[in-house]
Amino acid sequence: MIKLQFHQEEYSSFLYQEGSVFFPLLSSEEITALRELFFQHHPQDPQGFYATTHLEDKTLRKQISNQIYKIIAPKLEGLFSNIQVLGGAFISKAPGEKGILPLHQDWNIVDEEKARSYNLWIPLCDVNDFNGAMRILERSHLKEKTYRGPNISPSLHHISRTVEDHMFSVNMKAGEALIYDHALWHSSPVNQSKEIRLAIVMGIIADGADMKYYHQNGADIEEYNSHPNFFFENDRENGHKTLSLHQRFPFKIGSLDETEFEQIYLGKEIQVKEELKQSFFSSLFNRFKNKSSKS
Repeated sequence: MIKLQFHQEEYSSFLYQEGSVFFPLLSSEEITALRELFFQHHPQDPQGFYATTHLEDKTLRKQISNQIYKIIAPKLEGLFSNIQVLGGAFISKAPGEKGILPLHQDWNIVDEEKARSYNLWIPLCDVNDFNGAMRILERSHLKEKTYRGPNISPSLHHISRTVEDHMFSVNMKAGEALIYDHALWHSSPVNQSKEIRLAIVMGIIADGADMKYYHQNGADIEEYNSHPNFFFENDRENGHKTLSLHQRFPFKIGSLDETEFEQIYLGKEIQVKEELKQSFFSSLFNRFKNKSSKS
């Protein structure tokens, strides 16, 4: 398994087991420089939930990525021993319900049986419940084998309200960095403030990990060979039309109901069995104790 390695091994283990880790990264000067860069290209606040990776102008899309990379990449090299940064983008969440980001997992960009991939998410303002901080389902990245792409339905989307009850907000200061596994379920609620919630996101893989792109075709999943510049040079929704097909295989894409969610993600069935087991031995012990006292 190819995984991202911090120079401090305890961080690497924590990221793999928990699915996310955050730490301070940017100075106030760097935060200011990045905010100025965003507003230089966006004199008016974008509406709803917006990302510069969705710009139709691919040249500008790549230019912004390079400018973000120039500021942040040197900071990351001192923290990791095998990091490959795939590019960067601004993400803004406008006030109001149009800025809500529903429950989802990010697309697979590697074969997750061989490697892991991540997003580095850096708010450029303080984030909390009020202005739409990211919410995560803890340790959810290793619970279920999924393939994720532009036309593949998320397995928990229709029970998102139930799932949200088990998630928590990651409140962060401007300039702190959150790295999370692409398979980690996450969302962000409405921004109730009067200003956009501005952040940066950068795709990350470990050196040696091959990039992939997944597409559903009937009852099959198609796996295509991808590359680091794909999301900046191509139409992300139609990668299956431009990338080379590596393999096709059958895979059942389905939705989980609430009971299945509780069993797979919360371990509820195991918990119930443990409670029954403890109750059984407790009852057996009491019967033995009572019998001994009578004799």
